[in-house]
Amino acid sequence: MSFLAFPIAILFAGYLLSYAILPFSNGDTAYYVVLGRGILREHALPYSYAFDHKPLGVYLFYGLWDKLVPLTHGTFLCLACLLMAAFVAVCQHFCSFNRWVAWILLVACGAGFSVLDANTETVLVTGEALILSLLYRGTTQQKPVLFFLAGVILSYVSNINYLSVVCLFLPCGLILLSPGWFRVKNVALAFVGLCAGLCVLFSPYILEGHGALQTYFSMQREFLHYYSGSWKARLETVLWSTLYTLVLGPILLAWIKAFRPGLQMTHRKALILPLWFVSSLPATVLSGHPFDHYYFLCFAPTCIMLACLLQKTHIFPRYALLPLGIFSVVEMGSHIHKNIKESLYLSRVNYTGISDEIGKNKVLNIRADHTVFYSSDLRPFDIYLFQDHVDIRFGKENAWKRYMQDLFHRPVYVVMPYDGCARQSVEAPVCQWLQTHYTRIYSVNTRHIHQQKYQRFSLDLYKLNSPEPLPSAG
Repeated sequence: MSFLAFPIAILFAGYLLSYAILPFSNGDTAYYVVLGRGILREHALPYSYAFDHKPLGVYLFYGLWDKLVPLTHGTFLCLACLLMAAFVAVCQHFCSFNRWVAWILLVACGAGFSVLDANTETVLVTGEALILSLLYRGTTQQKPVLFFLAGVILSYVSNINYLSVVCLFLPCGLILLSPGWFRVKNVALAFVGLCAGLCVLFSPYILEGHGALQTYFSMQREFLHYYSGSWKARLETVLWSTLYTLVLGPILLAWIKAFRPGLQMTHRKALILPLWFVSSLPATVLSGHPFDHYYFLCFAPTCIMLACLLQKTHIFPRYALLPLGIFSVVEMGSHIHKNIKESLYLSRVNYTGISDEIGKNKVLNIRADHTVFYSSDLRPFDIYLFQDHVDIRFGKENAWKRYMQDLFHRPVYVVMPYDGCARQSVEAPVCQWLQTHYTRIYSVNTRHIHQQKYQRFSLDLYKLNSPEPLPSAG
Protein backbone atom coordinates (compact mmCIF):
# COMPACT_ATOMS: atom_id res chain seq x y z
CA MET A 1 0.00 0.00 0.00
CA SER A 2 3.01 2.31 0.26
CA PHE A 3 2.75 3.19 -3.44
CA LEU A 4 -0.52 5.00 -2.61
CA ALA A 5 1.06 7.20 0.05
CA PHE A 6 2.37 9.88 -2.32
CA PRO A 7 -0.82 10.43 -4.37
CA ILE A 8 -2.90 10.47 -1.16
CA ALA A 9 -0.50 13.03 0.34
CA ILE A 10 -0.91 15.20 -2.79
CA LEU A 11 -4.69 14.82 -2.56
CA PHE A 12 -4.62 15.80 1.13
CA ALA A 13 -2.51 18.89 0.40
CA GLY A 14 -4.87 19.92 -2.41
CA TYR A 15 -7.82 19.36 -0.09
CA LEU A 16 -6.34 21.75 2.50
CA LEU A 17 -5.37 24.36 -0.11
CA SER A 18 -8.85 24.33 -1.64
CA TYR A 19 -10.19 25.66 1.66
CA ALA A 20 -7.44 28.28 1.88
CA ILE A 21 -8.70 30.02 -1.29
CA LEU A 22 -12.23 30.48 0.09
CA PRO A 23 -13.52 33.21 2.42
CA PHE A 24 -15.84 30.53 3.83
CA SER A 25 -16.97 27.08 2.73
CA ASN A 26 -20.30 26.78 4.48
CA GLY A 27 -23.06 29.37 4.56
CA ASP A 28 -23.87 28.60 8.20
CA THR A 29 -20.54 29.86 9.52
CA ALA A 30 -20.78 33.03 7.44
CA TYR A 31 -24.22 33.67 8.89
CA TYR A 32 -23.00 33.12 12.45
CA VAL A 33 -20.34 35.78 11.89
CA VAL A 34 -22.97 38.27 10.67
CA LEU A 35 -24.90 37.81 13.91
CA GLY A 36 -21.68 37.92 15.91
CA ARG A 37 -20.83 41.27 14.37
CA GLY A 38 -24.22 42.51 15.50
CA ILE A 39 -23.40 41.58 19.09
CA LEU A 40 -19.83 42.88 19.23
CA ARG A 41 -20.07 45.91 16.96
CA GLU A 42 -23.69 47.03 17.22
CA HIS A 43 -24.11 45.83 20.83
CA ALA A 44 -27.40 44.23 19.80
CA LEU A 45 -28.58 41.15 21.65
CA PRO A 46 -29.71 38.16 19.63
CA TYR A 47 -32.12 38.34 17.96
CA SER A 48 -32.66 42.07 17.64
CA TYR A 49 -29.99 42.42 14.92
CA ALA A 50 -30.69 39.27 12.91
CA PHE A 51 -32.34 35.96 13.70
CA ASP A 52 -31.19 32.37 13.65
CA HIS A 53 -32.52 29.48 15.72
CA LYS A 54 -29.19 28.66 17.37
CA PRO A 55 -28.38 29.79 20.94
CA LEU A 56 -26.35 32.95 21.53
CA GLY A 57 -23.07 31.11 22.30
CA VAL A 58 -22.66 30.36 18.59
CA TYR A 59 -22.66 34.01 17.60
CA LEU A 60 -20.35 35.06 20.41
CA PHE A 61 -17.82 32.42 19.39
CA TYR A 62 -17.82 33.16 15.66
CA GLY A 63 -18.05 36.91 16.19
CA LEU A 64 -14.96 36.81 18.40
CA TRP A 65 -13.09 34.65 15.89
CA ASP A 66 -13.96 37.10 13.10
CA LYS A 67 -12.71 39.98 15.22
CA LEU A 68 -9.49 38.26 16.31
CA VAL A 69 -8.62 36.64 12.95
CA PRO A 70 -10.03 38.93 10.23
CA LEU A 71 -8.58 36.99 7.29
CA THR A 72 -10.14 37.48 3.85
CA HIS A 73 -9.58 33.85 2.87
CA GLY A 74 -8.97 30.67 4.83
CA THR A 75 -10.21 31.99 8.16
CA PHE A 76 -12.44 28.98 8.79
CA LEU A 77 -9.72 26.58 7.63
CA CYS A 78 -7.49 28.02 10.37
CA LEU A 79 -10.29 27.71 12.89
CA ALA A 80 -11.02 24.07 12.01
CA CYS A 81 -7.34 23.10 12.13
CA LEU A 82 -6.84 24.76 15.52
CA LEU A 83 -9.99 23.24 16.97
CA MET A 84 -8.95 19.76 15.84
CA ALA A 85 -5.48 20.28 17.31
CA ALA A 86 -7.06 21.28 20.63
CA PHE A 87 -9.45 18.32 20.44
CA VAL A 88 -6.56 15.90 19.90
CA ALA A 89 -4.53 17.39 22.76
CA VAL A 90 -7.40 17.16 25.23
CA CYS A 91 -8.37 13.61 24.22
CA GLN A 92 -4.95 12.32 25.20
CA HIS A 93 -6.33 12.04 28.72
CA PHE A 94 -8.55 9.15 27.53
CA CYS A 95 -5.93 6.97 25.80
CA SER A 96 -2.45 7.02 24.29
CA PHE A 97 -1.92 7.85 20.61
CA ASN A 98 0.21 9.85 18.19
CA ARG A 99 -1.13 13.41 17.99
CA TRP A 100 -0.18 13.96 14.35
CA VAL A 101 -1.77 10.70 13.28
CA ALA A 102 -4.98 11.59 15.12
CA TRP A 103 -5.09 15.12 13.65
CA ILE A 104 -4.54 13.88 10.09
CA LEU A 105 -7.20 11.21 10.54
CA LEU A 106 -9.69 13.79 11.84
CA VAL A 107 -9.05 16.19 8.97
CA ALA A 108 -8.75 13.64 6.15
CA CYS A 109 -11.40 11.11 7.18
CA GLY A 110 -13.56 13.96 8.45
CA ALA A 111 -13.90 15.25 4.88
CA GLY A 112 -17.13 13.28 4.56
CA PHE A 113 -18.47 15.21 7.55
CA SER A 114 -17.25 18.65 6.39
CA VAL A 115 -14.75 19.10 9.22
CA LEU A 116 -12.89 21.96 7.50
CA ASP A 117 -16.07 24.01 7.22
CA ALA A 118 -15.48 24.74 10.94
CA ASN A 119 -19.18 24.44 11.62
CA THR A 120 -20.54 24.26 15.16
CA GLU A 121 -19.90 20.52 15.41
CA THR A 122 -16.13 21.14 15.52
CA VAL A 123 -16.63 23.62 18.34
CA LEU A 124 -18.97 21.23 20.15
CA VAL A 125 -16.71 18.18 20.12
CA THR A 126 -13.76 20.27 21.34
CA GLY A 127 -15.85 21.70 24.17
CA GLU A 128 -17.26 18.26 25.02
CA ALA A 129 -13.75 16.77 25.12
CA LEU A 130 -12.63 19.53 27.49
CA ILE A 131 -15.60 18.94 29.80
CA LEU A 132 -15.01 15.17 29.92
CA SER A 133 -11.29 15.69 30.47
CA LEU A 134 -11.92 18.03 33.40
CA LEU A 135 -14.42 15.64 34.96
CA TYR A 136 -12.11 12.65 34.51
CA ARG A 137 -9.06 14.43 35.92
CA GLY A 138 -11.15 15.88 38.75
CA THR A 139 -12.20 12.34 39.66
CA THR A 140 -8.89 10.53 39.28
CA GLN A 141 -6.68 13.35 40.60
CA GLN A 142 -9.15 14.46 43.29
CA LYS A 143 -9.24 18.12 42.22
CA PRO A 144 -12.74 19.44 43.07
CA VAL A 145 -12.20 22.79 41.30
CA LEU A 146 -12.12 20.96 37.96
CA PHE A 147 -15.77 19.94 38.44
CA PHE A 148 -16.74 23.59 38.85
CA LEU A 149 -14.78 24.52 35.69
CA ALA A 150 -16.46 21.68 33.79
CA GLY A 151 -19.87 23.05 34.78
CA VAL A 152 -18.94 26.56 33.65
CA ILE A 153 -17.74 25.29 30.26
CA LEU A 154 -20.87 23.15 29.89
CA SER A 155 -22.99 26.28 30.32
CA TYR A 156 -21.31 27.77 27.26
CA VAL A 157 -21.05 24.61 25.15
CA SER A 158 -24.73 23.83 25.68
CA ASN A 159 -25.51 27.30 24.37
CA ILE A 160 -23.69 26.57 21.16
CA ASN A 161 -26.01 23.64 20.59
CA TYR A 162 -28.44 22.19 23.11
CA LEU A 163 -27.76 18.72 21.70
CA SER A 164 -24.36 18.75 23.42
CA VAL A 165 -26.23 17.78 26.61
CA VAL A 166 -27.43 14.64 24.82
CA CYS A 167 -23.91 13.88 23.57
CA LEU A 168 -22.47 14.14 27.07
CA PHE A 169 -25.23 12.32 28.92
CA LEU A 170 -23.69 8.82 29.09
CA PRO A 171 -19.97 9.66 29.49
CA CYS A 172 -20.71 12.32 32.12
CA GLY A 173 -23.01 9.90 33.92
CA LEU A 174 -20.21 7.32 33.93
CA ILE A 175 -17.65 9.71 35.43
CA LEU A 176 -19.94 11.40 37.94
CA LEU A 177 -22.12 8.51 39.11
CA SER A 178 -20.05 5.30 38.83
CA PRO A 179 -19.44 3.33 42.05
CA GLY A 180 -16.16 4.46 43.56
CA TRP A 181 -16.16 7.69 41.54
CA PHE A 182 -19.45 9.16 42.76
CA ARG A 183 -19.18 12.05 45.22
CA VAL A 184 -22.09 14.33 46.09
CA LYS A 185 -19.68 17.23 46.46
CA ASN A 186 -18.34 16.76 42.92
CA VAL A 187 -21.81 16.65 41.35
CA ALA A 188 -22.82 19.71 43.36
CA LEU A 189 -19.73 21.65 42.25
CA ALA A 190 -20.42 20.82 38.61
CA PHE A 191 -24.03 21.98 39.00
CA VAL A 192 -22.95 25.22 40.72
CA GLY A 193 -20.47 25.87 37.91
CA LEU A 194 -23.22 25.29 35.34
CA CYS A 195 -25.57 27.73 37.06
CA ALA A 196 -22.83 30.34 37.50
CA GLY A 197 -21.88 30.10 33.83
CA LEU A 198 -25.51 30.44 32.70
CA CYS A 199 -25.99 33.50 34.92
CA VAL A 200 -22.96 35.21 33.38
CA LEU A 201 -23.94 34.24 29.83
CA PHE A 202 -27.49 35.52 30.13
CA SER A 203 -26.71 38.52 32.33
CA PRO A 204 -27.18 41.00 29.43
CA TYR A 205 -30.74 39.74 28.97
CA ILE A 206 -31.39 39.93 32.71
CA LEU A 207 -30.10 43.52 32.80
CA GLU A 208 -32.15 44.39 29.72
CA GLY A 209 -35.35 43.32 31.46
CA HIS A 210 -38.77 43.82 29.83
CA GLY A 211 -39.10 40.10 29.12
CA ALA A 212 -35.97 40.04 26.92
CA LEU A 213 -34.94 36.57 28.04
CA GLN A 214 -38.45 35.19 27.58
CA THR A 215 -38.59 36.69 24.09
CA TYR A 216 -35.21 35.13 23.24
CA PHE A 217 -36.40 31.60 24.06
CA SER A 218 -39.89 32.05 22.61
CA MET A 219 -38.45 33.15 19.24
CA GLN A 220 -36.33 29.98 19.12
CA ARG A 221 -39.22 27.74 20.10
CA GLU A 222 -41.62 29.36 17.65
CA PHE A 223 -39.24 29.12 14.71
CA LEU A 224 -38.22 25.53 15.46
CA HIS A 225 -41.89 24.59 15.36
CA TYR A 226 -41.92 25.50 11.66
CA TYR A 227 -38.35 24.35 10.97
CA SER A 228 -38.61 20.79 12.30
CA GLY A 229 -37.81 18.14 9.72
CA SER A 230 -40.42 16.16 7.84
CA TRP A 231 -40.80 12.41 8.37
CA LYS A 232 -38.97 11.88 5.09
CA ALA A 233 -36.04 14.00 6.25
CA ARG A 234 -35.97 12.24 9.63
CA LEU A 235 -35.97 8.83 7.98
CA GLU A 236 -33.15 9.92 5.68
CA THR A 237 -31.19 11.12 8.71
CA VAL A 238 -31.58 7.72 10.39
CA LEU A 239 -30.53 5.87 7.22
CA TRP A 240 -27.40 7.97 6.69
CA SER A 241 -26.44 7.70 10.37
CA THR A 242 -26.84 3.91 10.15
CA LEU A 243 -24.67 3.75 7.03
CA TYR A 244 -21.91 5.86 8.60
CA THR A 245 -22.03 3.72 11.74
CA LEU A 246 -21.57 0.56 9.66
CA VAL A 247 -18.49 2.13 8.04
CA LEU A 248 -17.08 2.88 11.49
CA GLY A 249 -18.19 -0.49 12.88
CA PRO A 250 -14.78 -2.23 12.61
CA ILE A 251 -13.25 0.49 14.80
CA LEU A 252 -15.89 0.08 17.50
CA LEU A 253 -15.58 -3.72 17.49
CA ALA A 254 -11.79 -3.54 17.61
CA TRP A 255 -11.96 -1.14 20.57
CA ILE A 256 -14.09 -3.61 22.53
CA LYS A 257 -11.68 -6.44 21.65
CA ALA A 258 -8.56 -4.47 22.54
CA PHE A 259 -9.59 -2.66 25.72
CA ARG A 260 -12.54 -4.71 27.00
CA PRO A 261 -14.35 -1.65 28.45
CA GLY A 262 -16.47 -2.25 31.52
CA LEU A 263 -17.53 -0.80 34.86
CA GLN A 264 -14.60 -2.44 36.65
CA MET A 265 -12.20 0.25 37.87
CA THR A 266 -9.36 -1.03 35.66
CA HIS A 267 -11.49 -0.99 32.48
CA ARG A 268 -13.75 1.97 33.19
CA LYS A 269 -11.61 4.56 31.43
CA ALA A 270 -12.00 2.62 28.18
CA LEU A 271 -15.78 3.19 28.38
CA ILE A 272 -15.59 6.99 28.01
CA LEU A 273 -15.03 7.16 24.24
CA PRO A 274 -17.56 4.47 23.19
CA LEU A 275 -20.22 5.93 25.52
CA TRP A 276 -19.51 9.35 24.03
CA PHE A 277 -20.12 7.84 20.58
CA VAL A 278 -23.34 6.10 21.66
CA SER A 279 -24.68 9.29 23.28
CA SER A 280 -23.94 11.31 20.16
CA LEU A 281 -25.96 9.02 17.88
CA PRO A 282 -29.40 10.22 19.05
CA ALA A 283 -28.14 13.81 18.85
CA THR A 284 -27.54 13.43 15.11
CA VAL A 285 -31.00 11.94 14.62
CA LEU A 286 -32.83 14.47 16.83
CA SER A 287 -31.74 17.25 14.47
CA GLY A 288 -34.31 15.97 11.99
CA HIS A 289 -32.28 17.08 8.97
CA PRO A 290 -29.91 14.81 6.97
CA PHE A 291 -26.86 17.10 6.97
CA ASP A 292 -23.58 15.20 6.88
CA HIS A 293 -21.77 17.55 9.27
CA TYR A 294 -24.10 16.49 12.14
CA TYR A 295 -22.51 13.03 12.17
CA PHE A 296 -19.15 14.56 13.04
CA LEU A 297 -20.40 14.46 16.64
CA CYS A 298 -20.15 10.66 16.41
CA PHE A 299 -17.12 10.50 14.15
CA ALA A 300 -14.79 12.58 16.37
CA PRO A 301 -14.63 10.21 19.39
CA THR A 302 -14.47 7.22 17.02
CA CYS A 303 -11.50 8.77 15.25
CA ILE A 304 -9.67 9.06 18.57
CA MET A 305 -10.40 5.37 19.15
CA LEU A 306 -8.89 4.61 15.73
CA ALA A 307 -5.75 6.61 16.55
CA CYS A 308 -5.36 4.62 19.78
CA LEU A 309 -5.93 1.31 17.99
CA LEU A 310 -3.28 2.08 15.38
CA GLN A 311 -0.78 1.82 18.24
CA LYS A 312 -1.88 -1.86 18.44
CA THR A 313 -1.35 -3.05 14.85
CA HIS A 314 -2.46 -6.61 15.59
CA ILE A 315 -5.96 -5.65 16.66
CA PHE A 316 -7.72 -5.76 13.30
CA PRO A 317 -6.79 -6.30 9.65
CA ARG A 318 -6.21 -3.09 7.72
CA TYR A 319 -8.70 -4.06 5.00
CA ALA A 320 -11.42 -3.48 7.59
CA LEU A 321 -10.71 0.23 7.17
CA LEU A 322 -11.01 0.08 3.36
CA PRO A 323 -14.61 1.45 3.27
CA LEU A 324 -13.58 4.41 5.44
CA GLY A 325 -10.47 4.99 3.32
CA ILE A 326 -12.35 4.95 0.02
CA PHE A 327 -15.07 7.18 1.46
CA SER A 328 -12.47 9.69 2.68
CA VAL A 329 -10.55 9.81 -0.62
CA VAL A 330 -13.74 10.33 -2.63
CA GLU A 331 -14.94 13.04 -0.26
CA MET A 332 -11.61 14.91 -0.33
CA GLY A 333 -11.72 14.93 -4.13
CA SER A 334 -15.33 16.08 -4.07
CA HIS A 335 -14.54 18.95 -1.72
CA ILE A 336 -11.62 20.10 -3.88
CA HIS A 337 -13.92 20.25 -6.91
CA LYS A 338 -16.67 22.07 -5.02
CA ASN A 339 -14.31 24.60 -3.41
CA ILE A 340 -12.62 25.53 -6.68
CA LYS A 341 -16.01 26.08 -8.32
CA GLU A 342 -17.27 28.21 -5.44
CA SER A 343 -14.09 30.27 -5.45
CA LEU A 344 -14.68 31.09 -9.12
CA TYR A 345 -18.32 31.99 -8.47
CA LEU A 346 -17.41 34.27 -5.55
CA SER A 347 -14.71 36.04 -7.58
CA ARG A 348 -17.35 37.27 -10.03
CA VAL A 349 -19.14 39.37 -7.41
CA ASN A 350 -17.78 42.84 -6.58
CA TYR A 351 -18.30 42.67 -2.84
CA THR A 352 -15.97 45.62 -2.21
CA GLY A 353 -17.95 47.80 -4.63
CA ILE A 354 -21.22 46.80 -2.97
CA SER A 355 -19.79 47.66 0.45
CA ASP A 356 -18.57 51.07 -0.78
CA GLU A 357 -21.97 51.85 -2.32
CA ILE A 358 -24.09 50.86 0.67
CA GLY A 359 -21.87 51.93 3.54
CA LYS A 360 -23.72 51.70 6.86
CA ASN A 361 -27.22 51.73 5.38
CA LYS A 362 -29.41 48.78 6.27
CA VAL A 363 -30.27 46.37 3.46
CA LEU A 364 -33.47 44.38 3.01
CA ASN A 365 -32.84 40.84 1.84
CA ILE A 366 -35.57 39.23 -0.26
CA ARG A 367 -34.52 35.58 -0.70
CA ALA A 368 -30.94 36.35 -1.79
CA ASP A 369 -28.09 34.34 -0.34
CA HIS A 370 -26.72 36.02 2.80
CA THR A 371 -23.15 35.78 1.48
CA VAL A 372 -23.31 39.42 0.40
CA PHE A 373 -24.00 40.44 4.02
CA TYR A 374 -20.92 38.55 5.19
CA SER A 375 -18.51 39.47 2.37
CA SER A 376 -19.62 43.12 2.03
CA ASP A 377 -20.19 43.54 5.77
CA LEU A 378 -23.77 44.77 5.35
CA ARG A 379 -26.33 45.47 8.05
CA PRO A 380 -29.73 43.74 7.81
CA PHE A 381 -32.99 45.68 7.61
CA ASP A 382 -35.17 42.74 8.69
CA ILE A 383 -34.08 40.31 11.40
CA TYR A 384 -35.10 37.37 9.15
CA LEU A 385 -32.03 37.62 7.00
CA PHE A 386 -31.32 34.01 5.98
CA GLN A 387 -32.54 33.17 2.48
CA ASP A 388 -35.57 31.08 3.46
CA HIS A 389 -36.26 32.20 7.03
CA VAL A 390 -39.25 34.36 6.07
CA ASP A 391 -40.71 31.47 4.08
CA ILE A 392 -40.23 29.09 7.04
CA ARG A 393 -41.51 31.46 9.70
CA PHE A 394 -44.53 32.93 7.88
CA GLY A 395 -45.24 30.26 5.28
CA LYS A 396 -44.60 30.47 1.56
CA GLU A 397 -48.07 31.85 0.95
CA ASN A 398 -47.64 34.75 3.41
CA ALA A 399 -43.95 35.56 2.97
CA TRP A 400 -44.60 38.30 0.40
CA LYS A 401 -46.73 40.16 2.96
CA ARG A 402 -43.75 40.34 5.32
CA TYR A 403 -41.58 41.70 2.49
CA MET A 404 -44.24 44.28 1.62
CA GLN A 405 -44.37 45.45 5.25
CA ASP A 406 -40.61 45.96 5.11
CA LEU A 407 -40.80 47.83 1.79
CA PHE A 408 -43.39 50.24 3.19
CA HIS A 409 -40.69 51.33 5.67
CA ARG A 410 -38.48 52.45 2.76
CA PRO A 411 -35.21 50.54 3.06
CA VAL A 412 -32.70 52.39 0.92
CA TYR A 413 -31.26 49.18 -0.52
CA VAL A 414 -32.81 45.84 -1.39
CA VAL A 415 -30.95 42.71 -2.48
CA MET A 416 -32.64 39.86 -4.35
CA PRO A 417 -31.67 36.73 -6.29
CA TYR A 418 -30.48 37.45 -9.81
CA ASP A 419 -33.45 38.04 -12.15
CA GLY A 420 -35.72 36.94 -9.31
CA CYS A 421 -38.85 38.53 -10.74
CA ALA A 422 -38.43 37.02 -14.21
CA ARG A 423 -37.76 33.59 -12.70
CA GLN A 424 -40.78 34.02 -10.38
CA SER A 425 -38.74 33.37 -7.26
CA VAL A 426 -40.14 36.65 -5.91
CA GLU A 427 -43.89 37.33 -5.79
CA ALA A 428 -45.54 39.74 -8.25
CA PRO A 429 -46.67 42.42 -5.72
CA VAL A 430 -43.11 42.72 -4.40
CA CYS A 431 -41.72 42.96 -7.94
CA GLN A 432 -44.25 45.63 -8.92
CA TRP A 433 -43.34 47.71 -5.90
CA LEU A 434 -39.64 47.47 -6.70
CA GLN A 435 -40.20 48.38 -10.35
CA THR A 436 -42.13 51.48 -9.28
CA HIS A 437 -40.02 52.76 -6.41
CA TYR A 438 -36.54 51.29 -6.91
CA THR A 439 -33.79 51.16 -9.53
CA ARG A 440 -31.55 48.15 -10.07
CA ILE A 441 -28.00 49.48 -9.67
CA TYR A 442 -26.00 46.24 -9.75
CA SER A 443 -26.62 42.81 -11.18
CA VAL A 444 -24.35 39.79 -11.44
CA ASN A 445 -24.92 36.26 -12.69
CA THR A 446 -22.11 34.10 -11.35
CA ARG A 447 -23.06 30.89 -13.14
CA HIS A 448 -21.35 29.59 -16.27
CA ILE A 449 -23.17 30.30 -19.53
CA HIS A 450 -23.94 26.63 -20.15
CA GLN A 451 -25.45 26.15 -16.66
CA GLN A 452 -29.23 26.16 -16.42
CA LYS A 453 -29.53 26.00 -12.65
CA TYR A 454 -29.50 29.24 -10.68
CA GLN A 455 -26.24 29.86 -8.83
CA ARG A 456 -26.79 31.08 -5.28
CA PHE A 457 -24.19 33.88 -5.23
CA SER A 458 -25.88 35.64 -8.17
CA LEU A 459 -27.77 38.75 -7.07
CA ASP A 460 -29.55 41.98 -7.99
CA LEU A 461 -29.10 45.15 -5.90
CA TYR A 462 -31.82 47.82 -5.89
CA LYS A 463 -31.73 51.39 -4.60
CA LEU A 464 -34.65 53.57 -3.54
CA ASN A 465 -35.46 56.12 -6.24
CA SER A 466 -36.20 59.04 -3.96
CA PRO A 467 -35.72 59.90 -0.32
CA GLU A 468 -39.28 61.21 -0.31
CA PRO A 469 -41.74 59.12 1.74
CA LEU A 470 -43.37 56.36 -0.23
CA PRO A 471 -47.17 55.99 -0.36
CA SER A 472 -48.66 54.43 2.75
CA ALA A 473 -49.87 50.87 2.75
CA GLY A 474 -53.46 52.07 2.72
